[in-house]
Amino acid sequence: MLVTNRYELTGGAPMVTTDTITALMYVFLAAINLFLLWLSPQSMYVLLAYLLTGLALRSGYSAVSRARRRRGPALTQSDGAVSIAPTMAPINLATVDLLLIIGASPVSFIGVALTRSQLLPAASVGSLSALLDAVTIVLGVGATAAGVILQRGTAYRPGRIHRGPVLTLSPTHVEFHPLLSSAPIRIPWDQAPYVTAIDYPTVNRDVTKRAHITTTASPTPALIDITCLDLTAPQLQRLIGCFATRPEYRGCLAGPGGTDLVRALVADNPAGWPR
Repeated sequence: MLVTNRYELTGGAPMVTTDTITALMYVFLAAINLFLLWLSPQSMYVLLAYLLTGLALRSGYSAVSRARRRRGPALTQSDGAVSIAPTMAPINLATVDLLLIIGASPVSFIGVALTRSQLLPAASVGSLSALLDAVTIVLGVGATAAGVILQRGTAYRPGRIHRGPVLTLSPTHVEFHPLLSSAPIRIPWDQAPYVTAIDYPTVNRDVTKRAHITTTASPTPALIDITCLDLTAPQLQRLIGCFATRPEYRGCLAGPGGTDLVRALVADNPAGWPR
């Protein structure tokens, strides 16, 4: 689970295939638990079916997200600039993980109530059934408590991040907007921004992503949070370096060909790069 993660999607076609197979496996296991629930009503089967169904949906979403990632970053052009949207799939996956864990407690109580009702055939309240009910409730409550604790230690939650682009390229400047920041960081092109490194510091038990950027105004690298910017260090430097060192290309960012130029720069195919 992505309780602690780099907020990045990795891997290509093999990972898409793995996620798809995993989703189908969880669907199969959930169906088996539903059959066992009908055959021999036990609250444990309800909790297992809930968890397996949630994991199946999560793996399916992960497969779709990884397939979309192969198209490159999400680019938009507006107000005379090209913007790159953050990759939200890792945050969404981490949120699904936490919600799945937190929801275990109410589902465990629902499972106990369901198996003790007349909705299922051959419902019985024997010693084994009572023991399984107790174990189910303990597991559900314990999982929910753990989920709440983990949620409090998660830095990047949907309600705490902005919904705008994480990187904007205009003819005059480059602008970074960290997800947890209310204000963007703007660097003019004439200050020659340069990406010296990208590291992954830990914040609230989450492994985040940070760029080290120097300028002519500040030789000491500025540390900028670029979590969910789906670019490697070479891709980001190639993108910024092109416009920092070649003023003739900056005007393209305000025109209809701006997104095509940015997409070519972040691609790993040298044939599409500007000469």
